[in-house]
Amino acid sequence: QPLLYCKWQSNKKFKNTTRPNPNFNPCNGSVCGWGQSECSTLASNCSDDCDFKFDLNFIAAKKGCFWITKNKKKASKRKESYCAKSEISNACEATCSSTCENDSSITFEDTWAKKEVNCAWITKNRKKSASRKEKYCVGAAFSDASVNQVYCREACGRCSPNQGAKPTPEESAVNVVFNLHTDNYPQETSWALVDDAAGTVIKSDGARYTGFGDAFEANTLHSEAFALKRCVYYTLTVYDSFGDGLSPSIPTTPGYFEVFVEGQRVMGSSDGVAFGSSDSVEIYVC
Repeated sequence: QPLLYCKWQSNKKFKNTTRPNPNFNPCNGSVCGWGQSECSTLASNCSDDCDFKFDLNFIAAKKGCFWITKNKKKASKRKESYCAKSEISNACEATCSSTCENDSSITFEDTWAKKEVNCAWITKNRKKSASRKEKYCVGAAFSDASVNQVYCREACGRCSPNQGAKPTPEESAVNVVFNLHTDNYPQETSWALVDDAAGTVIKSDGARYTGFGDAFEANTLHSEAFALKRCVYYTLTVYDSFGDGLSPSIPTTPGYFEVFVEGQRVMGSSDGVAFGSSDSVEIYVC
């Protein structure tokens, strides 16, 4: 059942009050104390499961609830795409549910800086979000703390960046997908993925490296997937020995290449078609 809570009318700020149970200032039926507004209905459970992981749509990787809104520019589309799945919306309720939004009208005191702050302040600084949640969402020493679990439902219910189960090496890797669609002259095409710091070739293919004239079939899609290390610079280069890129002599059979890093396309200096003798894509995620 939804929980009912009273809110002070005076400037919509919380005041010290007796707390007879873990729920701060609960309504007694539908009646609030003197100086308080009517009871408001709030969601009974607004918390994310910080150990929960789900599969991404386009790449072989798992992410937690925090990832959905980690990138503010992509948060809306990610919520639309992933929160529509019941398994994710149930586990990531603070992130996905519209009933778990922060009350933007509420302010409380930052006890260190002695200034008024709002719910969004709790998670504004990612490095401090965990300690702020511990202090202002569950800290028993402050009367405002338990209040924030009610009115700062999203901020207090969401997971911190480093909270939850530690990722496996596969989950922490940078997922890269490379697609090469050859043109009419596949014997001219080669590619190589290089670790820039070590100067070593991770993988390569094509006549330039194999020594065979027909390393690829004409007008065929070839795909490669890589799990690369974070905070390491890589370069993937596609070569054309004739010098006209993958531009075909017959327009109906176009060639191209594309590189996706964590599901997002990353481009070099060309469109992946007309690049002359070579085109390189830099890969770096940290």
